[in-house]
Amino acid sequence: MPSVTIDTCVLAAPVASSSRDDVLDYVETLLDWKKLLDEPWVAIYMSENAAEAMVEEGVYPFRNELRHLFVDKGIIEYDVNTVAILAERLLRQTPSFETYFRLRDILVSDVVTSPDLLGIHTASKLTSELARCVVLIAILRTHCQHAVSDHNLIVKPWRGTTIVQVKALIHDIDCERDDLMPLPIAPELFNGDVLVCQSFRELVMNLDENAIWHMAQDEVGLGLAAKIAVYKSRLERNVEPDWDHITGFSFGKEFLERSTAASQANPPGFITRLLRSLVETIDGMNMPAVHALRAGQGGNAPQRMRGQDKAWRRDIDYEYHLHYWECEDGRIEFASVGPHNQFDIPE
Repeated sequence: MPSVTIDTCVLAAPVASSSRDDVLDYVETLLDWKKLLDEPWVAIYMSENAAEAMVEEGVYPFRNELRHLFVDKGIIEYDVNTVAILAERLLRQTPSFETYFRLRDILVSDVVTSPDLLGIHTASKLTSELARCVVLIAILRTHCQHAVSDHNLIVKPWRGTTIVQVKALIHDIDCERDDLMPLPIAPELFNGDVLVCQSFRELVMNLDENAIWHMAQDEVGLGLAAKIAVYKSRLERNVEPDWDHITGFSFGKEFLERSTAASQANPPGFITRLLRSLVETIDGMNMPAVHALRAGQGGNAPQRMRGQDKAWRRDIDYEYHLHYWECEDGRIEFASVGPHNQFDIPE
């Protein structure tokens, strides 16, 4: 399952010297990440030290700081209580990163990130906590046999990249994992990287739909991979993707088994082609590749029906096809994947 760690900069109230635009960006960033709280496919974490660090720096609790900021900057577009409740909910309902990943703590020094991710904080305690988390995440990505490659660090808007290089001197680590590979210990330099995103859009763009599809064990996993593929395709076509409105499709009870068999029988590129076929079906593209799935072998045989639902066959490549139902209410039900000489469709 994809996962994220939320840095304190996302939740901490902006400082009094912030501009009106800075405060608006803070609120809009929180509202953007609100989507995660209702998504079953992503696990959300925070450092177990996050609340303590914010209290020490005087940026938590939020309500008084936000109330003064909203009045001072003339912000009437948003309600203070609504924003504060969302920030507190993100903080209180997210489990500890350290507990889940069994990396309890680390003693590091001379942490350098490129681009300068640590520079997003002006408070030394929050900067130190971010540096600790960055190194822990980099270790998970680069020095564990079961690498956690689909974990993103969420930060406030900044002018950096989605992959940040990390260098540090590691002095000691408290770890309960049994797959941790030997780490370079000071004075030897540790090198790693982390995935960073500043918006929900960037998070989706960082996700690997092919890997998610490959690991899927149910319709939730298949649906997530397909949704990511649609989202990315729309961005490439300069169509504004609305995550919440990528709907209208489902998977039949035999789809997972049949698509898995086809994927296992083909090189890795097959999953890319299969996902492309799903996207084209959902968004009504490349219609010359679509043919009616007929009830008989003759060209004049009627189209196969399931009540008022119509059966269709789309080319995935020269050898494999996607079979699906176009339902009476407009929904798409993906039914099966099979070789070119297979014409059945599960009902």
